[in-house]
Amino acid sequence: MTLLIDANNSKTTQAEDDPGTENQKIVYRSFTHLDGFKEFIDYQKMEMIQLSPGPLQAEFLSIQIGNLYFAYDQVNQGLHTSGGGTPEYMSFVMIWSEKEKEYYSLKSPIEPQRTLFGFNNTESYEVFHQGIALTHVFIPVQTFDAYADQLQRHDLDDNFRRKNQVNLLPTGTKEIKNYLKQLAWLAIKNPTFLQQPHIEKLVADDFIPLLISQIPIKLNSKCFLKPSRRAKLIAQAEQQMLANLDKPLTLKQLAQNLGSSSSALSYGFQDLFGLSPMRYLKVRRLNAVRQRLKASEPERCTIALLASEFGFYHLSHFAKDYKAMFGELPSETLRNTAN
Repeated sequence: MTLLIDANNSKTTQAEDDPGTENQKIVYRSFTHLDGFKEFIDYQKMEMIQLSPGPLQAEFLSIQIGNLYFAYDQVNQGLHTSGGGTPEYMSFVMIWSEKEKEYYSLKSPIEPQRTLFGFNNTESYEVFHQGIALTHVFIPVQTFDAYADQLQRHDLDDNFRRKNQVNLLPTGTKEIKNYLKQLAWLAIKNPTFLQQPHIEKLVADDFIPLLISQIPIKLNSKCFLKPSRRAKLIAQAEQQMLANLDKPLTLKQLAQNLGSSSSALSYGFQDLFGLSPMRYLKVRRLNAVRQRLKASEPERCTIALLASEFGFYHLSHFAKDYKAMFGELPSETLRNTAN
């Protein structure tokens, strides 16, 4: 396991002094297929699309302390996630990578060393080009509001939440990440410590004020990220693509349908997804085929016929692209579904 801490020998999170008793509030899982990862975190009703080719390796560590949840996710492939969350909770997300210009939330770029995002937990739209390591912190809205009132941070209201992203000072980001690292280390190395009765209040009293104190008091335009100028165009293009997964569609046709230029679409998709529009369309089609294969009864499914429904008419080329994308042949996916 490489979730920011040294836990390479841990496959389930258990108390080291009681290896037969699993702590249900601390859960670790590893995944080699996106489907299993997606099903496991279905509490967010997320749609996940794999963007980069290759076998997937994903790890998930969840820590529940009272009514707070800390979720550490790490995936080696590029992902596009969308969906909704639970409105009763606020979500605060931090990225661990130091790379810039490869991460987007609600089509706005994320700066890993500064940006705290995702706190409006009713809408999600993230793009990570080449894998990601991040932490979600889920705090009940009522709990967050109570601490904000105690600290007289009345600026952290509904208008703030609708912004959904805010830039912190680098020192503030570092302080929050250091706390999250220590929490993850305790969950792996000494989980029984986190089960002590006083820990719930201790963590809430430590972490939530720390988080609030690092959000700038006087928020101005520099604190918030500007939405992409191409966001509306890309959203419309995505809708067109999803409506035509089973129909021929060229870049020229797509641009004409949207009243745009091919170059504007190409620049927009390359910027947001790290892919050309047509490569993105192929990726969506490959993911759609995989979902259908996973839901099919093997004895009633013909791979060639299914592939042709999504525009893949050359079976050998399709099988090669599919294996490059997911690390297995379509027939293996179908066989694994049966098993």
